[in-house]
Amino acid sequence: MITLNSFDSNTNADFRGTIGRAHALAARLLADIGMSRIELVTFTSDRLCLHPADLEEGEQIARAIGCDFPLDHRMFVPGDTLWTGIVDGLEVQIRSVLRQPAGIPR
Repeated sequence: MITLNSFDSNTNADFRGTIGRAHALAARLLADIGMSRIELVTFTSDRLCLHPADLEEGEQIARAIGCDFPLDHRMFVPGDTLWTGIVDGLEVQIRSVLRQPAGIPR
């Protein structure tokens, strides 16, 4: 088992601050969005990824928290869109159904 005490003192302080900040942001976003709407949360020290229970809600959730940069994954089956943005200094990603931008054939 690894505990915070097994890190040196400089790393220990940095580790708690970044992971703690990501954890706190995840908790706040879940409270704001509604825990029942999110199926999976993954976070690192500088990034959060939220997977909605209903991917149809992904874009709406993303835009509500300021994540408005889409990355379309068309080669996945089924395809999806990953909405990204910076929230409180951390990159946040929200999965959604594959969007259909104007002018792109289906």
